[in-house]
Amino acid sequence: MHVNIQELVHETGLDEKIYPGKKLVKKYVQPGEFKSHCVVVNWQGDTCRVELKAGLTGRDLDVSSLKNYPVSYQAPTFLELITDSSFKKHEEEEDEEEEGTSGKGGGGGKKPATKELEEADLSLSAFEKVSDGDVPETAKIEKFVVMGKELAHEAFAQAYENFKEQLQQTKVMAMDIMKNVSDIIQKATPGGGLEAKGNETINYKYDSEKTGALFGAISPG
Repeated sequence: MHVNIQELVHETGLDEKIYPGKKLVKKYVQPGEFKSHCVVVNWQGDTCRVELKAGLTGRDLDVSSLKNYPVSYQAPTFLELITDSSFKKHEEEEDEEEEGTSGKGGGGGKKPATKELEEADLSLSAFEKVSDGDVPETAKIEKFVVMGKELAHEAFAQAYENFKEQLQQTKVMAMDIMKNVSDIIQKATPGGGLEAKGNETINYKYDSEKTGALFGAISPG
C-alpha cells in the first residue's frame, strides 16, 4: 500500500515539510500525570517512521517511567514507510543477492568498508535531492504495528484511515486504530518495554466498551 508522506504529516496538524534527515514531533498534551503523548515522524535515509510515543519529548522512555502510562502507550505503535525509489532499489539488491548465492563459491557478500562508502554516498545523495527540492512524495507501508501487534497487509488500508483520523484529534487512542480491522497478526509485544518471546500469537477483537478503561479511554458518563 502506498501513501503520501507530506499529506500524512499534514493530518497531524503540523504545518511543516518532512524530508530525509528531519524529525518532527506532534505533542498531544493531556490533563493528568502520565497521560500526555506525542507522534514522532522521523525520516532517516530511505525509511520514514511515524510512531506514537508516551510523553512529549519524542524520545524513548526508560522502563521505570514508561510503566506509569496506560498500556496502549507502553507497547509500540508505528508505521514504517519506505520511499518508492528506495523500495525499488531494495528489491533490486535482494534479487542481486539471490543471484550471487546461487552461483558457485562466492565471496560472502560485500566488504564492510564498501558498504560504509555506499551508505555515505546515499546520505550525500539524499542531501543533494533535498537541496534541489527533489523530495520523494509517496512511500510504501513496509510495516504497521499497533500496540505491539503487527498487522497483516490486508489490514493496512483500514488501519491507516483510522490512524489518520486519530492524528486529527486532541488525543491519539491506539485502540481506535483497530476499528473494523480483522485478521491482524501475528506477534504481540508485551508492555512496559519488555521484549516479545516470539510465541505471543493472538487474535485481537476491538471492543471499546470492554477495553476502554484498560487502555486509558474516558469512560462514558
